[in-house]
Amino acid sequence: MKRLTFLVFLLLPFCGYRLAGTGSTLPSYIKKVYIPPFKNNTTRAEVETFMTSAVRDEIARRGKKVVDNIEDADAELLGSIDKFYVFPVGITTGGESRRFSVSVTGKFVLKDIKTNKVLFSSSSYTFRDEYEAQGAGATNFLSLQSETIEKIAKNFAKSIVSTILEGF
Repeated sequence: MKRLTFLVFLLLPFCGYRLAGTGSTLPSYIKKVYIPPFKNNTTRAEVETFMTSAVRDEIARRGKKVVDNIEDADAELLGSIDKFYVFPVGITTGGESRRFSVSVTGKFVLKDIKTNKVLFSSSSYTFRDEYEAQGAGATNFLSLQSETIEKIAKNFAKSIVSTILEGF
């Protein structure tokens, strides 16, 4: 019985199961990633800045080093933010917008620099969430947009980086 238990624990790492957030479908030699600023194809200024920064932070948090130039990288992540929509979904009795639905859509490609092979590609990656406008007199999303976009960017980054690294 002890041998069977030992064998099960020995083979468990090879069966495909792993803790969420700890695995990677990338080749093991991909340790450094170059992420140039994402392109902004929306009318919302600076959305690409928030999204790029959040993705860089999340990649680093997940154990990959983000480098400043392609010559030092093992992989390159290119991206664009193509759509950014905000819709009020919660209105107070006084007609004030308090809750907003946000949708961000972009294109992303992760390439292995050594082999020039595409490791991940999405021509239409969409992230949606809802956010509450905080504070008295917050009559529209524009008054809180930068703060809220920063929150959206962090959640967006977690979502896209999990998809890239874990393959789902």
